Amino acid sequence: MGMSLDGTTAEQDNNVNIELAQKTGKVMNTPARLQKALAKYNLKSRVSPSRLNMVASTIDLSSVHVDVEYVGTIGVGNPPQLFQMDFDTGSADIWIPHIGCAHCGKHPLFDPSESSTFIQDTNQTWGLRYGDGSGVQGIIGRDTVHLGELSHPNQVLGLVQGESVDLAMDPELDGIFGLAYAPLAFTGQKQSIVEGMRDSGMIPAAKVGVYLGRARDGGKGELSFGKANPDHYEGELVDVPVTKKKFWQVSLNGLKVDGEETLSKPIDAIIDTGTTLIILPSELAESIHATIPGSKFSSMYGWRMPCELKASAAGETKVVFTLGEHEFALKASELVRERAAPSDDGEEKLCYSGIAEAKTPMIIMGDTFLRSFYSVYDFDRDVVSFAPAKP
Repeated sequence: MGMSLDGTTAEQDNNVNIELAQKTGKVMNTPARLQKALAKYNLKSRVSPSRLNMVASTIDLSSVHVDVEYVGTIGVGNPPQLFQMDFDTGSADIWIPHIGCAHCGKHPLFDPSESSTFIQDTNQTWGLRYGDGSGVQGIIGRDTVHLGELSHPNQVLGLVQGESVDLAMDPELDGIFGLAYAPLAFTGQKQSIVEGMRDSGMIPAAKVGVYLGRARDGGKGELSFGKANPDHYEGELVDVPVTKKKFWQVSLNGLKVDGEETLSKPIDAIIDTGTTLIILPSELAESIHATIPGSKFSSMYGWRMPCELKASAAGETKVVFTLGEHEFALKASELVRERAAPSDDGEEKLCYSGIAEAKTPMIIMGDTFLRSFYSVYDFDRDVVSFAPAKP
């Protein structure tokens, strides 16, 4: 038997689905999203960080081009205390705010004294800090994590007693639910929660299927533990081997833009549900935008493109990524994000691009890519599988 998030018991199925929703309201624009992603991987860009901060503080997003970050609800402890989490394949720790946090905004705070199953067998501390100084720190504990109708006991948790202002002020996101390999973890866990659930017989396989819905369709998504959900993809899943078991790292073996190959040699690619954008080395980002009429780069805004691409022939231009042995195509129109602020020369019809650049030896395939493809992260076979996502 398992315990559901409302505290009632339910029969365990052989997999569990968690509904994901896009954040709503005032959220970060694309330059601010880029800054957050660069900090996560300690990368740099031609876009000035000070200018990124300025842009973020003065521009509100249009509801037409909503920012993309997906959150879902988990329970921790018995009875379950509920938290809204970002399910992140680009990190490995599970962390939530602790009652000892004095500056965690208005987030719910986990109270160990209210859980009958909490264990703190050491006074070990931990911390996770990014290149821009943002991050979290606190203590380590263990407790039951409730995912839908399944309950996984004795899970290592980072209990946050201090967090940076950007995290504290996020109105929707309480914590991070890491889904990468355990060697990436800062809390010292020896295996991912997905592998632990498999070992205990809660799910049939150590895999997670991820569907990220589109804003135009309501922005709903789904996380499926134990097996893929064919309701959310078309055709057959194809496998891309993991090249290093830390991040979900695969090999980008080709990049075609409008039929022309632009990649001279393979490059590492990280599949990251916790990053909004596709982030490429500068020369690759430039080669893609060079084929899209009207695209422009500036140190103020980064890459922008015509908003009307969604309704023009140029929007049909294909950007094709070869991951492993398989090709995955995006239309240029699928790269258009929210409207940018008018520039000094009066431009008012440019939108931010879903492809950003950085000084990086790798690429990061974030939600701009993953919205178009259902993805499955398989710890048993060390592959990421993809199929076209259903509309």
